[in-house]
Amino acid sequence: PAAAAAAAAAAMRAVSIPLAEPRGFKRSPLIEDTRTRFFMITSNVGENVVKSVQHNAWATQRKNEQKLNDAFRTSSSVILLFSVTKSGAFQGYARMRSYIGRSTCRADPFRGFGRLFDIEWLRLHDLMLTDVQHLRNPLDDNRQVGFSRDGQELSHSCGSEVCRQVDIRVFHEDPEDYEPVMDEQAQQLREPEPVTDEAVPWVPPMAQQLGQAPDTAPLLALLAPGQKVGNDLAQPSPLALIHGDPPPTGGGAPPP
Repeated sequence: PAAAAAAAAAAMRAVSIPLAEPRGFKRSPLIEDTRTRFFMITSNVGENVVKSVQHNAWATQRKNEQKLNDAFRTSSSVILLFSVTKSGAFQGYARMRSYIGRSTCRADPFRGFGRLFDIEWLRLHDLMLTDVQHLRNPLDDNRQVGFSRDGQELSHSCGSEVCRQVDIRVFHEDPEDYEPVMDEQAQQLREPEPVTDEAVPWVPPMAQQLGQAPDTAPLLALLAPGQKVGNDLAQPSPLALIHGDPPPTGGGAPPP
């Protein structure tokens, strides 16, 4: 009986409970907007997430291009939820800022894997998959959101709750500096698809304040405080690289 009780207690500890909204916490209007759509982005290599933050860009598989472009064209905003394979966590979320193939990025940080498009990182903070294991996506046969494939759309209730849990953790890190994610540039997201190959560089708000171009904006200006994923996971969080830990050794970067 004692062993069974201990096993039951251990099992209960293994089940994480989502954090409740603390006093003073404000939800992000952009995330709560029912016109916002959410998509899962998975990456095989954490270092590519670091490159994404540095260049405000991403590249995806061909099979995802049409659905993402359609969502970008028809919705007020498209939120991308990032998770590195085998990290056991979400690393944060970003907003799609251009059609695929219309990136203003001057370089290709992903070495030819897919066509680039602009994104804006809104939050960088680890959220363990076990913390949202209660969420099941009705757009994916009610699978747990943590098992979503690359490019899978999440229902608004699932996507917004994942983002909300990230926001709550950011709030707990620094309540005084926490700001909800607003939608000041929603009109820009609803502009028609450009008909020329020329693109005007989009400058993140933080870079605008500092008078800098996208590629030269300081990396830390885009970051939110975040915890590192434990060493027991198969792949550490890419946020460890962003926060200055030495990158792993090896050959060329595999596809995102």
